[in-house]
Amino acid sequence: MTESSRFVVGLEGPSLTALERAAYSRNLPFGFLLLSRNLSSAVQAAELTAELRSLGKPEPLLFVDQEGGTVDRLGPLLGQPFASAADVAAAGSDRVHENAFLMGRACRLLGFDADFAPCVDLGLRIPGEVVLASRTFGFHAEDVVVAGMVFLHGLTRAGIASCLKHFPGLGRGKVDSHTELPVVDAHDVDLMVTDVAPFTRLASIADGVMVTHAAYPDLSGLVVPASLSPKIYALLRGPVRFGQAVFSDDLNMRALPGPLPDRAARAAAAGCDVLVVSRPGDAWEESIRRVGQTEEQDQDARGREQRLRSFRESCSAAPRPAFTSLAWDDLSAAVAAFNELLARPREIRVI
Repeated sequence: MTESSRFVVGLEGPSLTALERAAYSRNLPFGFLLLSRNLSSAVQAAELTAELRSLGKPEPLLFVDQEGGTVDRLGPLLGQPFASAADVAAAGSDRVHENAFLMGRACRLLGFDADFAPCVDLGLRIPGEVVLASRTFGFHAEDVVVAGMVFLHGLTRAGIASCLKHFPGLGRGKVDSHTELPVVDAHDVDLMVTDVAPFTRLASIADGVMVTHAAYPDLSGLVVPASLSPKIYALLRGPVRFGQAVFSDDLNMRALPGPLPDRAARAAAAGCDVLVVSRPGDAWEESIRRVGQTEEQDQDARGREQRLRSFRESCSAAPRPAFTSLAWDDLSAAVAAFNELLARPREIRVI
């Protein structure tokens, strides 16, 4: 395993630049994360994923952030929006499943392997700015567990690997980690029985978990981003008993201190398997080098290699359909029908 194979990286635009092609052919990452800036049409997206897959062997995996609602990368390409977690959860668990299945179909048809979803943070009612809002399935851990379970099943049914986020739970965060460090000042026992509970309950059926950049002083003992804290990864591997691949949230976020190579090295040393960087830029090769230095003292290299192999196998287990305009139009019609169904009030059955 090369050091670059511990990264999932983003691109600057809707096509590979000559510099990106050279850099990633030379140091092939584990995968690529495509965001809205990389996706201008369905045809373009399918062509881009095919090009990225051809950069080397083993083929890099293709990731997308597709939750629905405010985090909807594929709806604009389809001409039909995908509903938010809050909206489908309010309509019932069967609606959660169908929404996830339709999103998974869109992902697979465009050539993606994995979705950084679902978001199983709690929609906690706290003062201050509401950061996650409609991205959550609900307030109670039990409701989130049920919704998360059927969402995971929907993605699996579509042939897309999943990734729970944002461990150990971002529902209490009062600021956005894209711009500053959220500090969750809650007792460790409270966090374990509420925020962490969905991750614990869903650990055995998820393909991956993403660790947030918020700080949890009562869990880690320090005001340090969870993604850089060995104690948070130990919590995930220990009491939560998650044995699959662990991803960082985007290391370009401003919640983290220092330059990108320092962030990548600290996250790797803390216990993160895959480092997500939406914009590696000129720091790409230095980040690889710094992560390589941490591996010299790594006692878990063999375990990590097995986890990444397992994640790759979960992505290749289902067939990948060829993209056609007809298949895309059929999917658009199915999403439109689902949205109409979602807009109608459910019948109340009297038994």
